[in-house]
Amino acid sequence: MALIALVSAKSDGVTTAAAALALASRRPVLLAELDMAGGTLRHGLLRDVTRGEQHERLDGNIGLHRLPQADWERASAEQDFTPQVAQHLWPMDDSDYRTALPGLIDPRQAASLTSTWPTLLNVLQLTDQQLGWDVLVDGGRIVLDGGRLHPVLTPAPVLREADLVLLVVRMAAESHALAYPMVRALQDDLAAQGAGARALGLLVLGEGYRPDDVARSLDAPVLATLPWDGPAATYLRAGGRMPRGVTRSRLMRAARDTMGPLHEHADRRRLHLQMRQVQAANPAVQRIVHQLGQRGARHG
Repeated sequence: MALIALVSAKSDGVTTAAAALALASRRPVLLAELDMAGGTLRHGLLRDVTRGEQHERLDGNIGLHRLPQADWERASAEQDFTPQVAQHLWPMDDSDYRTALPGLIDPRQAASLTSTWPTLLNVLQLTDQQLGWDVLVDGGRIVLDGGRLHPVLTPAPVLREADLVLLVVRMAAESHALAYPMVRALQDDLAAQGAGARALGLLVLGEGYRPDDVARSLDAPVLATLPWDGPAATYLRAGGRMPRGVTRSRLMRAARDTMGPLHEHADRRRLHLQMRQVQAANPAVQRIVHQLGQRGARHG
């Protein structure tokens, strides 16, 4: 179980990568499309997927843009927001355990989410921690304001609470050049206001460079690599009838292999943060951990 957010410095395949990981997950999964530039799932992967016995089709009444109004209409701030969010979830396929929250229809709707982020984030965390689902966030292209995450045009509150934030980078010099300042901005923001700079990693999409070389050039760890597969990527982006062999494609096989290591890394990050919180709350525990560390150093 993990809350993993994917972002990019440009349009570098975030939605394609997020959809591949979601469809490849062996656990129940929620894909939240929180790209403040507007969502593409409703006109792509989800356009021919129906919901319920009435075979309801996805329309403009469903999605992230409807949540601020639903949040405002709650009887009180303490009322559970989960049922309202559940009404706006859409199946990704014919299974019961792969769902998506379609994104904004109009980028101008982004400002309305400012007061809704805390309640939506709480629902995402409950889905992860209590229901045991994976939560994948398509955060889209990162927008900076004075070198910091833009407070309206990025889903900053969600990125700061994610177990992992993956910056999607293509195997191209242009992508690397644009990613470098974004790595710095994300690390600084996560260190100052989030789960720490080490929550940031790279997801490399495509082939042509060694992952170790990418990690050194961008000064961030490569936590996942996915090969580019034209037919599979086209289906994940545009939807429609699934081509034969997509589930066995290199992209989907790699996505299935990637989710396990990402879970392990997210679990280690979460355990590390929990230990830090315990140490901060209890000085005695902090002293014990420090003593154990010194003992390990003497005998190591």
